[in-house]
Amino acid sequence: MARLLPSLLLSGALTSALSLDVKDAASIKNVAAQVAKGIYYYHDASASTGQFRQPQPWFWWLSGSAWNGLMEYTIFTNDSTYKADLLDSLAKNVGPNYDFAPAEQASWEANDDQVYWVYNALTALEYNFEPLPCQTGGTAGGCSCANSWLSISTNAFEEFVARWNKDSATCGGGLKWQYTESAKGYFYKNSVTNGGFFQTAARLARYTGNQTFADWATKIWDWSSAAAGVGLVTADFHVYDGAGDAQGEDCKSPDKTEWSYNIASYLHGAAHMYAFTNGDATWESRVQSLLSSAKQTFFSPTPDAPNVMFEPKCEPTSTCNIDQTSFKASLSRWLGKTAVLVPSVKSTVVELLEASARGAAASCTGYENSTCGVKWSAGTFDGYSDVGVELSALETIQSLLAVEGPKLGVFKPSKRR
Repeated sequence: MARLLPSLLLSGALTSALSLDVKDAASIKNVAAQVAKGIYYYHDASASTGQFRQPQPWFWWLSGSAWNGLMEYTIFTNDSTYKADLLDSLAKNVGPNYDFAPAEQASWEANDDQVYWVYNALTALEYNFEPLPCQTGGTAGGCSCANSWLSISTNAFEEFVARWNKDSATCGGGLKWQYTESAKGYFYKNSVTNGGFFQTAARLARYTGNQTFADWATKIWDWSSAAAGVGLVTADFHVYDGAGDAQGEDCKSPDKTEWSYNIASYLHGAAHMYAFTNGDATWESRVQSLLSSAKQTFFSPTPDAPNVMFEPKCEPTSTCNIDQTSFKASLSRWLGKTAVLVPSVKSTVVELLEASARGAAASCTGYENSTCGVKWSAGTFDGYSDVGVELSALETIQSLLAVEGPKLGVFKPSKRR
């Protein structure tokens, strides 16, 4: 794990754990504001592309996830502190093709990296967030439609479709982790990538009402499932990390490692398909089963910490890297919004988020300035933090606001974003 450097310590120190009342919106907003400061302190204002400071290896996707967290903070709290920098940084990373595949990140970007930036556009769509500022290609009378949130999301979706078709010679379909053939990991089809494509298709289906997106979401689900596909989503709804497709492997021997962001990707996509289908029982059952599996795998690390979220692959051994410390952010983010879309799981989601948010807030005692820790069952700061740790704490706390917050919108031509 990456220890927070003394040079990154925050000013305005707090000497005790953040006081969180999970039943009080004002308390949740106040605590979220403190944790958001912890994330934003990592923002590198001198970077031309609006990145967050991280040790090597560089994770470009993590900056995209951090901005998504701050976008949701802005939406749920109505605090516009970070809005200008958020929009500026997204505009700098959207790229000339308006797809979040900028040339500057070509050495770092894979399909899953791209989709984590695309989630910003999808979130902006769903909450009618402010448009991107005009960049090159805008017109004197206003911005071109090319950089609308819907265009960006659709552009990325179409690229994923093209890459899927290109990669279908192995495993009967599926996106590769990498789309650059020389990159390490090119011969691997993983859940965070295909779950991200599934979620993108499902969210676009629900938002636009377009059956083409829904057909692709169903296709990706079927390919992923044990019932009809390679089995990255198992019969009992666990989600494995991925499978190789080199030299005849054909995805037959999956890596059975489970990470929280993998199941979260499929969970939220399934929730959108439930909403798109106006409450189809099959999709509801899939949401319920994925949630049950997530609860079994990623909560209650010890008997005295029931329903507290943890990352079982690395947290107990204190071996999570900066990449892995952020995974809980995805699970929390999409649990909260899944509860909005699928009422039958709301009570379970709230129970999990409340316990985890209490644990996260209790960990925010580091360096006498409310820096948060990794292990939320510890009851205090555990000595390690980084931007991923802070993001996970923020998303878990503010997701309590998402459950009762603004509803997810649908496409209205007169209000196109």
